[in-house]
Amino acid sequence: MVATLLRIRFRVLGNTLASSPWQLVGFIFGALWALGVLLLAWAGLFAAGLAGLEVASLVVTIAGGVLLLGWTLGPLIITGVDTTLDPAKLAPFPISTGQMMRALTAAGLTGVPGIATTAAMLGVFLALFRWPAAAAAAVVCIPLGVLTCVVASRLVAAMSSGASGNRRVRELIGGLAFLVVILAGPIFIGITNLIEAGVTAGPDPLERITGIVTALSWTPLAAAWAVPGDLAAGAVAPAVLKLLIAAATLVLLWWLWRRSLVAALVSPSRSTSARVKPGKLGWIGRVPTGATGATWGRAQVYWLHDPRYLRQLLVVPIFPVLMLVYSGGDVTSPVFAFGAVLAAFILGAVPYADVSYDGTAFATVLATGIRGRDDRAGRMLAASVVGLPLVVIVAAVTVGLSGRWELLPAILGAGIGVLLGGYGVCAVSSALLVMPVAAPGDSPFKRVPGSNAIAGLSVFLIWAVIMVVGAPAVVLAIVSVVTAQSLFGWIALAVGVVLGSVALVVGVVVGGRILDRNGPALLERLRSFKNA
Repeated sequence: MVATLLRIRFRVLGNTLASSPWQLVGFIFGALWALGVLLLAWAGLFAAGLAGLEVASLVVTIAGGVLLLGWTLGPLIITGVDTTLDPAKLAPFPISTGQMMRALTAAGLTGVPGIATTAAMLGVFLALFRWPAAAAAAVVCIPLGVLTCVVASRLVAAMSSGASGNRRVRELIGGLAFLVVILAGPIFIGITNLIEAGVTAGPDPLERITGIVTALSWTPLAAAWAVPGDLAAGAVAPAVLKLLIAAATLVLLWWLWRRSLVAALVSPSRSTSARVKPGKLGWIGRVPTGATGATWGRAQVYWLHDPRYLRQLLVVPIFPVLMLVYSGGDVTSPVFAFGAVLAAFILGAVPYADVSYDGTAFATVLATGIRGRDDRAGRMLAASVVGLPLVVIVAAVTVGLSGRWELLPAILGAGIGVLLGGYGVCAVSSALLVMPVAAPGDSPFKRVPGSNAIAGLSVFLIWAVIMVVGAPAVVLAIVSVVTAQSLFGWIALAVGVVLGSVALVVGVVVGGRILDRNGPALLERLRSFKNA
């Protein structure tokens, strides 16, 4: 059964590469990049081995800890969780939970990240070749460490998908996991700063680093990778204890993963419904009548109730915190105040593929005969009702905390210019692009089958266009801060509002014309995603 599932996985990969030449090109470049990184890792490990046992042990332990963190958080942040072998889709087949877990583990080991990780950690022999006891221990510790990485990543994937069949529970767990990943950057920077401060404070930096790594080696994060160095140094008892910690970690992760899968697959999915009084139309009853108003009301429901939109709004308060970290914790720094501009940039890019979230329900939109201009206007109005107040609030809070109210016009001008300009760009891009997206209630980290490198590159292209459109107001805001001339700040506010509004109107008109021509093609692609 495990071999059959692996054949299915590689058949899907082969068909995907064969159907898209660009996908194949991206795969080849990715493989070449991985090979280059692998050669650098081997060279670094070999050099560490030549430097002596202490340095080699430190490097191997640190690399193992970073590797486990990368496997746990990397797929969530960069590419999403691989769902080619989706447990939920395999559940109806006569497959035991143990068989499914072994198949998923084998898929992780035989994928590109798994192969690259295994090959990289085989380089541990290059670091420890001078000490036979350490090399012998690595024969056991390398498979143990790599398996721990794969099982930990699968556990995080299962937990982010939700531990029960209740959609609200899945959405809550997924949202919390998404928030943790977003906070991982500032947390990592803060920990790095603390370690750097501790190292530089001591008379012997290497001794300080050794103390930190020694403490790390007693944790599940790096216990397996510290065993070979301890054995080579003659510390047999600590090596045995760390090996037990590493083995217990793998067993515990496997047990938690099994419990999570059983809870998710055995519990039936349950949908919830709300009672609505007759005549109560919600947002559709509060907006103007007509095609634009109806689209506005429908899109407003998405923005305020669809977790796929709400998750993206969670990042808004994160950016001021991130800018505070980069400014060294100085709230009076202008860098902190510009967190509102960064939040506006992200908010302005959220609707770049707005039609994708409609799915095949987009057919209803086309069936009404609505003009593309009205559809674009309604969607962007809904986004503006959420985005504009958030940008204003974040700008006021950050400027207020800094106590530099003279920066408020500049920050508001740059933020509004970027936000409205982003909406104008997205009014065009969402009429051109649709891509596979997670269904309502799915994990926010789910990598949907059918997504490809071209879709990822299109995001960066859209970001670049938004930067160009918002550049005039941002540049004037920076000039105002650098020269301490409030006049430039007021000019930035005027330019941001005017140029942003113009970009939005132009985007609605141009995007509407494109949607009138391109609507049926978009629906055809959306249906192909559903059947994939």
